[in-house]
Amino acid sequence: MIMGNLIRKLKYFDLYLFLPYLLLCMAGIVMVYSASSINLSYASLSTNRYMVKQALYVLFGLVIVLSMAHINLRFLSRARTTSCTYFVLIVALIFAKMSGSVNGASGWINLGFMSIQPSEFCKLFLAVYMARHFAIREKKIENEIIVVEPLHGSFFDKAWQALTRVLKPNRTKILVGFMLFLILIEPDFGGFAINSSILFVIWLASKPDYHAALRWLTAAGIFIIVVLEGMRFIAPSLGRSFYQIRRFTAFYDPFKYAGAEGKQLVNSYYAISNGGFIGRGLGNSIQKRGYLPEPYTDFILSIISEEKGFLGTAVILVLLAWIICRIILIGTRSNNTYNSLTCYGIGTFMMVETLFNVGGVCGLLPITGVTLPFISYGGSSMLVLSFSLGIVMSISANERRNAEVDFISVPQVD
Repeated sequence: MIMGNLIRKLKYFDLYLFLPYLLLCMAGIVMVYSASSINLSYASLSTNRYMVKQALYVLFGLVIVLSMAHINLRFLSRARTTSCTYFVLIVALIFAKMSGSVNGASGWINLGFMSIQPSEFCKLFLAVYMARHFAIREKKIENEIIVVEPLHGSFFDKAWQALTRVLKPNRTKILVGFMLFLILIEPDFGGFAINSSILFVIWLASKPDYHAALRWLTAAGIFIIVVLEGMRFIAPSLGRSFYQIRRFTAFYDPFKYAGAEGKQLVNSYYAISNGGFIGRGLGNSIQKRGYLPEPYTDFILSIISEEKGFLGTAVILVLLAWIICRIILIGTRSNNTYNSLTCYGIGTFMMVETLFNVGGVCGLLPITGVTLPFISYGGSSMLVLSFSLGIVMSISANERRNAEVDFISVPQVD
């Protein structure tokens, strides 16, 4: 009986999504060890310290993916679940802000055995929460009958009624705006940009007018280019008192600040240049030997490029692109608005994270500290990505199951 249920569940298991995820996680464990072991040996510490932690994160993440893929995810869309999750995340963001800062950012909570970054969990929450919001709004619009009742009572009663009418339909905007504000003031510009992108894409996907969506995308692209080019002239006049401003100035002229904020980017250039087409070989990176700070985190792609060359880097990026495209394809094929928008939100944050990381490593975008999905060292990132992938795999299984039922229910003509 148990074996029969397992076989039926595996029938709908999305191997096209699971296998690339598994390959990336395995590559991440190997590269975390390669990128971190030499510096740990210099410090007379165990060379497999970060590799073991990353392996445990991956193992825990694997359990999460397999569990979420076979669980009914209806509870995620319940109002009580979203309300409780929102409250916990807001408290966590406030607590993280009150904690000590690292490199000018105070977005971490130290649990002793690991540190968590609340803004990472906000990405998944916003993808699910906004998908629920627009799915409910779609149903309401279909059956909506607008009745405007007159205000009544005393002046204060009328004022309260008017305020309620303004706040109630905009409640979601206020709650989400407050969450984004807390992420921004940590300060975590990378997290703010990724979470904003999730909201933007889900909002665009919920619009029936594709021409309007295309116009908004074009406007957003122009806005980003204007901001980046504008900061080229504005950043120097703002001084160098803020760490984030110094990162912007180093982005535009990294060799000028090669001994300070430009150190990571300059050494990333050297690593990419050293790698060539096939790389120097696994473990033979030069830049990880004290030149590139913490190369096992957001600059791990530089080490991959140096050791495995263009070829190895291309394999990693193709696998990431495959996962992202697969997630978006699952959302496109779904006939359920909530499932589709959830997939779009999850696909968006994985795609933007990848773009930010690759752009930062190559000097095409300012360094934001965003990790490379499934590859960089980090517990928060791995847990959130695993939960996200598990949700998408559950959606994929449900869609396959429904498609099979629909096919069987249609009379077959001989």
